[in-house]
Amino acid sequence: MSKIEISQVIEQIKEEIEVDASGKGKASMKATARLAGVSDKAIGKALESANLEPSKLAQTLIQQGFDAANLNQWRTDGIPDIAIGIILHYYGYEAGRYCTQQAKLVCQAFGTIGVRAWMQDVSGWAKPTQQHSNTPTPALPPVEQRLKTLVEAMKTLAELTGGRLNPYMEQQMTDYATNLFADHNRQALTGTQEKWLGVVNFAESELGKKVPIKGSHYRGHLGTWVRTFYPQLGNRQENRLVNGTQQDVYVYPCHDPVVAAGLTKAVEEFFAHPSPGAALKQARAFSKKSLVTA
Repeated sequence: MSKIEISQVIEQIKEEIEVDASGKGKASMKATARLAGVSDKAIGKALESANLEPSKLAQTLIQQGFDAANLNQWRTDGIPDIAIGIILHYYGYEAGRYCTQQAKLVCQAFGTIGVRAWMQDVSGWAKPTQQHSNTPTPALPPVEQRLKTLVEAMKTLAELTGGRLNPYMEQQMTDYATNLFADHNRQALTGTQEKWLGVVNFAESELGKKVPIKGSHYRGHLGTWVRTFYPQLGNRQENRLVNGTQQDVYVYPCHDPVVAAGLTKAVEEFFAHPSPGAALKQARAFSKKSLVTA
């Protein structure tokens, strides 16, 4: 099947795609089957098997974190965008004799932007604009107060655990306090309100994301994603404490609205992509040793 024919299939299934207000998409089982180049009966049978004897496809979806109890419901309610990416990859590369060239081509077509971004595009979805209020933006307490609160919290934890604190947590708190002091001193010396953050720190503190330490969307891949697909955001490195050791870390000027917007877009695309590792590998992003991205 040619790219032109795939474009025709995509055009034909546009009406069977929905994107909610938060930007999450889903498509009918029939539309998903058309994309993968298989029958909707085959996908329906795989989803239906989840609660009894899960098929290989159902097992793959469950291993990726989807609840087996929900898979059968997708047959009528629609299949989530992330699950569609997994299904396409399955029929493109993992289904053995049931693999289809069409699924592989569609995977390649979506490889750099992800299924969710594609659904948002074809459905004309736009991120809702936030209503600006006159409420003043909350300000963080002074550094001294934050450190005092941290010390009191650690003291309480020590009392509750009988002095047996998790060494990793204890080191994380030490790193936090040290970096807090360093940032405060730097701003006091320069007289500016600059904010230089690693991409993981930005995703968690500014966007409220939880960046895992392992899995398909782990923090190492997030940093590589930004440096590979958004090199224009900067390449500054700083030596910072990470897990108790001084390491070189890529940091970005998050006080710059353009950079902050670019990082936000990069993080959203990263988490929307069904397999960022595969996209990075295709982009030959692992040819050089990566630095820490905390």
